[in-house]
Amino acid sequence: MKCKGNVLLTIIAICLITTATHAQKSSSLVLRFRVPFPFTVENKTFAAGEYEVRQPSQFILSLRNLEDQASALEPVEPAGKAADGRARAVFHRYGGAYFLAAISDGSWQSTYDLGRSKKEKELANKSPTRQPEVVSVLSNGAVVTAGIGRK
Repeated sequence: MKCKGNVLLTIIAICLITTATHAQKSSSLVLRFRVPFPFTVENKTFAAGEYEVRQPSQFILSLRNLEDQASALEPVEPAGKAADGRARAVFHRYGGAYFLAAISDGSWQSTYDLGRSKKEKELANKSPTRQPEVVSVLSNGAVVTAGIGRK
């Protein structure tokens, strides 16, 4: 009986350690970007400026403007695709309107897609190509345009 109790306690301890390690890993994301244009996330518009992105829980990202403290919590989905090793914020552009589409620390494990807002869907439906121009802001401040519809 004593042996079964020790085995049970060992299993519980392993589960707790594994869960705590996973929680620490999933919430350690912290990125900074200087975005040179205003953009929209869901239904909130943010000014150009320096932003910090954190991951307070597994499928939530926190976005905060470091100058005016405007912030938002956004649900995200793992992108599940290869990353090129560069931290970036990815935007969809329709004319002069930018929408935050993805965040990546450069690894496939921490590359997340944000949902498309109602306004972005409306602009996509009005666009002749229905594909946005994809613009990435790298953590070093560089702005890279990938072209129509590619991330």
